Amino acid sequence: MKEFRFIFLRLSFYLILGILAAFYLQLQLQILLISGVLILSLFLLAYFIARKTIFPGTFFGITSFILIFYLGYCVTYLSIPRNQKEHYINQNVEKDQKTILFARVSEELKPTAFYQRFILEAENLISETEKLNIKGKILLNLKVDSASISMLEPGMQLLLPWSPKKIKAPLNPFQFSYRDYISKLQVEGQINTDISRIEIRDFETNTIISRSWKLREQLISELKKHHFGKDELAVFQALILGQRREINNSLYQNYAAAGAIHILAISGLHIGILLLILNFLLKGLERIKYGRLIKICILISLLWSFAILTGLSPSVVRAVTMFSFIAVGLQMKRKTSVLNSLFLSLFVLLLINPYFLYQVGFQLSYLAVFSIITFQPAIYKLLKVNSKFVDYFWKLASVSLAAQIGVIPLSLYYFHQFPGLFLLSNLVILPFLGIILALGILIIILASIKLLPLFLVNSFNSSLTLLNEFVAWIAGIKSMVFTNIHITLLQTLSLYLIILAIFFTIRKVSFHRICFLLICILCFQLSTYFDKKNTPISETVIFHHTRKSVIGIKNKGRLNIYSEEDTISNFLSDYIRERRINNIQHKRIPDVIDLSSKLSLVIDTSRNYKIQGFYPEILILRNSPKVNLERLIDQLKPKEIIADGSNYHSYVNRWKETALHKKIPFYHTGEKGSYIIK
Repeated sequence: MKEFRFIFLRLSFYLILGILAAFYLQLQLQILLISGVLILSLFLLAYFIARKTIFPGTFFGITSFILIFYLGYCVTYLSIPRNQKEHYINQNVEKDQKTILFARVSEELKPTAFYQRFILEAENLISETEKLNIKGKILLNLKVDSASISMLEPGMQLLLPWSPKKIKAPLNPFQFSYRDYISKLQVEGQINTDISRIEIRDFETNTIISRSWKLREQLISELKKHHFGKDELAVFQALILGQRREINNSLYQNYAAAGAIHILAISGLHIGILLLILNFLLKGLERIKYGRLIKICILISLLWSFAILTGLSPSVVRAVTMFSFIAVGLQMKRKTSVLNSLFLSLFVLLLINPYFLYQVGFQLSYLAVFSIITFQPAIYKLLKVNSKFVDYFWKLASVSLAAQIGVIPLSLYYFHQFPGLFLLSNLVILPFLGIILALGILIIILASIKLLPLFLVNSFNSSLTLLNEFVAWIAGIKSMVFTNIHITLLQTLSLYLIILAIFFTIRKVSFHRICFLLICILCFQLSTYFDKKNTPISETVIFHHTRKSVIGIKNKGRLNIYSEEDTISNFLSDYIRERRINNIQHKRIPDVIDLSSKLSLVIDTSRNYKIQGFYPEILILRNSPKVNLERLIDQLKPKEIIADGSNYHSYVNRWKETALHKKIPFYHTGEKGSYIIK
């Protein structure tokens, strides 16, 4: 039965291939249905043939692969908004004040300085003549004011004007795309409004999610009555209750730089530690009849009770689902059972929501757990320790190293930094994280029944203070935080292949495995070569920056930045990293500038620009100059006009009309993004 050892790993792989195909290859519904009938017929034929043999043949294996691939394609096809007839993006409804959206608050997102953000589940569009049933998630940006804070809660049913807008793509190259991020949550539009234009109709108290969210908010209110420090309470809420809205940016950056950011978001780490604690405490049940079955039921019940305590956020539900399957696998005392349980949970979750595949937390959780199961035993065996005390810390170190092996390539790809002291921070934090979790849950229970003693509050607060100070100390060693690391998707995938090839080669050296390792290294080298080849040698970018002008001229590894300031903004850091710039010079913006052999005139005042024989190809308008653009066009005869982010919108709209009248191409960075010449 060796062929079935890792059956769910293979089935998950086939399913993922189908999911990826659906996102990038669009088929008509008729073709999909006909294909389904043919595939199912072939599978049934292969199944009946296989029943007559001792071992399933190749034909059965191929048809099984095709069936699971097709299943992945279908569930993804049906979950893509453009393929859903009732989705709001497929409705031809006018956006006016008379059309009202009836929606339910499904999730609260982390707020910004200007907006509270929620995800709404659209249910109806109500006009004067009809009530249209619709579906789909939409982002609600609620302007922050004293009246709107904490007004909306998951489960609330709302009426608000139907005025959806597209979520804008980033305006500068290599910037973080919030549109791409939110689309992976199946959100295709947004509404910007304030609380005065929203009517709260009802509250769904009968759903487990709304009750769970309300319970969490009540627990947070109880905790705030006690003498916890501001940062300590913020970390407490994040660690135990999964609420991160009160973590300030400085605290967040410290944890990120120390390599401990994972403890601020309830994920596989927290649920895994909780499972290990509960598994140890309930070990005695294994001695009685049906003890393992009773133990599994209790373990799963307690894990889901913790999920309810945290508000049943999507990330926690995913983690608890994963470890519910692993809890079953652990009781079978076989590594293959744990791996099959892990991939069975992956298979089930992707069937429920294929979009999970693109969510960073989902990817990192599964990679970390898979890496721990696969690599930790081999790492632990590298060092034999006689002392139980030292052995305990070596086990933790091996777990941390194994997890990092699995997540480092992907972390570099998404976050572009590597905390060099991650092992030290995890060696100090992880031994006590289980105690902190257990004590935190105890404090929450005692606070909810009004029996929380002051000494326990002070002790726990001091522990969290020490944790924050240790993390700040680690983060303060700047030389050990490697930032602005450039790595492409192909390089990331190649690194994972190299890691697997090294692991297989170490376990058993053979000619084929060495060849596989060398091929993986060659793939990494080729991906690096193609990345360099696709990077332009020279490039000019007029960046978009609100109320400021920034022009960049790149030549090989050198970048000249023309601006009024010498500081480097975040969007410039992204560009510098991705273009591998190693030499930066700051200069003031001249009146005349050569943009990749295109002579350009920079206009920022209303002076006379009429110069005999001077005809620039490009006019750059900055700082809202009070000029007669029509006269300038007649005098200078430019081929193109560019307005950057430093101009007033009213001026830009007027210039746009003038350019349209004169039939001159007009480019506004605030609308179309950075202007790039390669």
